[in-house]
Amino acid sequence: MALFRKTPKTPEELDRVQAEIEKLREAMDRHEERTRSVAESLAAQPDTGGLAGRIDAVVEQIGALDARITSVSTELANQLNELGNDIESLQKRALDEPVADEVVSDLRDSQERLANEQARYQIAFRDDLAKLAEQLRRPGR
Repeated sequence: MALFRKTPKTPEELDRVQAEIEKLREAMDRHEERTRSVAESLAAQPDTGGLAGRIDAVVEQIGALDARITSVSTELANQLNELGNDIESLQKRALDEPVADEVVSDLRDSQERLANEQARYQIAFRDDLAKLAEQLRRPGR
């Protein structure tokens, strides 16, 4: 592009500048034609905006699912920790000290409650995954 840094002084230089300008115009015309062609091609494609919306919805669902899994994991870990502490306190008692039926019953109830919660969370998680998989399988909607 050194051609445009100096003022043309001879008719040959002026002709070269004009030729260069003509090449630039042709390049701009080709670019505009390609831009039009790409725009027409995109307009003829299925609803790509809908696809982007579906992808955003799936990403949002995955984020919500991840947050729920994290919350449930933390809750279950806390409950397991409490249950472990209860069991540990039973182990630390003197061997000749009897264990009250109420303590054993409470321990069993805690275990049952924890198992039921785990089962509920697992069912809900599988249901969420099935819904997400179905959404991914469906064509545009």
